[in-house]
Amino acid sequence: MTKRVTQLSIPPLALRNAASDAVDNGEPYSLWADQFTCLDELQIISGPSTERASKIIRIGAWNLERGRDWREASKVIREQRLDIVLLSEMDYGMSRSGQVHTTQQLAEELGWHGLFAVEFVELELGHAWELVTPMDPENIAGLHGNAIISRFPLMKPWLHRFQFSDGSWWHRQFNEPRLGGRIALGALIETAIGDVQIMTTHLENNQGPAERAKAVAELFQTRIDDHPCVFGGDLNTSTFNPTQHTDPFRERSRLSAITPDRFRNPVPFEPLFELAHATGFQWGTCNTGDVTQRPRERGYPRAPLGRIDWLLIKQLIAQHAQTIPAIGTDGRTLSDHDLITCEIRLT
Repeated sequence: MTKRVTQLSIPPLALRNAASDAVDNGEPYSLWADQFTCLDELQIISGPSTERASKIIRIGAWNLERGRDWREASKVIREQRLDIVLLSEMDYGMSRSGQVHTTQQLAEELGWHGLFAVEFVELELGHAWELVTPMDPENIAGLHGNAIISRFPLMKPWLHRFQFSDGSWWHRQFNEPRLGGRIALGALIETAIGDVQIMTTHLENNQGPAERAKAVAELFQTRIDDHPCVFGGDLNTSTFNPTQHTDPFRERSRLSAITPDRFRNPVPFEPLFELAHATGFQWGTCNTGDVTQRPRERGYPRAPLGRIDWLLIKQLIAQHAQTIPAIGTDGRTLSDHDLITCEIRLT
């Protein structure tokens, strides 16, 4: 059962190190998960803002890739005049991002409210490319998750852990041993047309279209009700399962040669969209046709790039969709995902 907290429980370093050893020893995931109470906690971040939604809400979704550049991200959010941002891949107490709680820092910088929940307890410092930069030898918390930050108060917040996902990174196959699994979170905001549900998720990149659709079906069956809804995030709509190919990049090139716009328009290849449509969602007016992947200095992601971040709406009107380059005011790339935004009309 989810526990709402103002401060997350930090798993001790000794426990995290023991769990890392357990991965190498082949111990069952089930013996360890219950020892990490943070996995069942939803952090409530209360900001000073008392604003209420009026006729227009500007909403964005952004995989901020650890959130290490939260200061520059706050400037982009202000420049785009956003009211709500759905965030993926946010760190808390990770050496690679300065050991800070990147969601809380960003929310406080904006004076906003927020929710944060742990997808994964990271058992090591990160990917090999992250270890090139000098960093502390240990993570003080080792938490990584998803968030919603909002100018408006977030009511009746919830956390959903996908049933089949927990333990899916309890190995070294992806060179990133982790404890936990994919999640979704959401809340209601008060508007002129009544309460509107806001919810976000970060679907698994190391699975295929069928598994992503299964996750969305589980989420919709559990959380969709009569409220108008905005749903979005990094849905990882890659149109194939990279773990089934020895060279996923070569497979992407092969698929792109057959269908040139496959990754820019993955809708026909990802059944989650059909499911969303059957549930009353549409995405045509709240997304552009641009790709959302942005190459970083390390050479990844590589072409052909795709649109893997999405906003979907139910019983609402969207307009003025944009894909905003993830470039800071200092010219640096802030993330390997661009920010996507749209306006929601509340009339």
